[in-house]
Amino acid sequence: MTLLKGIAWDHPRGYEPLIAASNEFTKKNSMVSITWDVRSLKEFGDMPIENLIESYDLITIDHPYMGQADNKGLLVNLEEYISKDRLRVLQEQSLGDCFNSYQYNGHLYALPIDAAAQVAAYRKDIIWELGLNLPSTYKDLKTFYGKVPNGFSVAWALCPTDLWCSFLTLCAQNRGAGFIENRVFNKEVGSMVLDEIKHHLDFLHPESIHWNPIQVLDIMGNGENILYCPYLFGYSNYSREGYTKNIVHFTDSPVGEQKNISTLLGGVGLAVSSKSNYPDIATNFVEFVAGSEIQVGVFTLNGGQPGNLIAWQNENNNVLCNNFFKDTLSTIEKAYVRPKHHGWNEFQDQGCFLLHEGILKNRPSHKIMNDLNELYKSIYCL
Repeated sequence: MTLLKGIAWDHPRGYEPLIAASNEFTKKNSMVSITWDVRSLKEFGDMPIENLIESYDLITIDHPYMGQADNKGLLVNLEEYISKDRLRVLQEQSLGDCFNSYQYNGHLYALPIDAAAQVAAYRKDIIWELGLNLPSTYKDLKTFYGKVPNGFSVAWALCPTDLWCSFLTLCAQNRGAGFIENRVFNKEVGSMVLDEIKHHLDFLHPESIHWNPIQVLDIMGNGENILYCPYLFGYSNYSREGYTKNIVHFTDSPVGEQKNISTLLGGVGLAVSSKSNYPDIATNFVEFVAGSEIQVGVFTLNGGQPGNLIAWQNENNNVLCNNFFKDTLSTIEKAYVRPKHHGWNEFQDQGCFLLHEGILKNRPSHKIMNDLNELYKSIYCL
């Protein structure tokens, strides 16, 4: 019996579909057993891969780590184990840049098993009852605030990690992907976006600055006060009957001047540790999970948010999730991909707290941007 160990992130969307897929894999490969540990959502985004490769064969991973993985030889190059024809099919079936986001320096270090981007969440029942129209542009959003009656709130996930993601989203929406050039943020764009975020805080639920997407969605799904959130990573779980008291619907986020860019790309890739004793079997499982058959069926049915386009277009999955997939597909297809060079993950881990503290203390935005670029320079030059 071959035993593989994997590590997922600690949310039903993160581990339940992988456990279900592992059981299906074992049915077809009776001499292989896969067990899963979990780490927190913050650890998923922040914990160095070096801390995991000795203990786990299978690692769920965020695409900004690709440069680090390449630089230090942390992950298996999947192209050495999966045929070109099969990879071509998986790439064709991916959403937007999900597949490409796990490539670096000519190598492929993970396959997208979960797709996400920042989208808008709303309580359709409340919105309809109040006769409100959802904002489709950044300008509409500002107008929307003034139409929300007393007793209701708009929220925004703006804890340090998610403030960082929204900051990047708004920069890309206003200037395009070129707001970072030669490892330097455009200070004019960044300062403008920080000023805008400070302005929005005056109209948001006061706890927004501390919340992550799960906290916002839990309150939206179980309460009656928060009716809309313009930017947070989507979770199809909340659009399923019975997950929370009320169904939360999702749609495209408001867009800015760059109509070809929506919001920030997220999602989860599944990778194989370079220290695994069974890279061939582990890679077979990665390919198995990313394939359309598992993604459409077992993965989605067990609370997963698939990374395969066929699963997103599947009618049964959309009925199950109240059209979560259809209603946010455009955002995923046009999402902005963060840099992924070596050092970026360390930079974003520190940069998010720099921005958050700066906003909490209401520091001048241009000074925050100066500090951010100095931080970027210091990490990149290490």
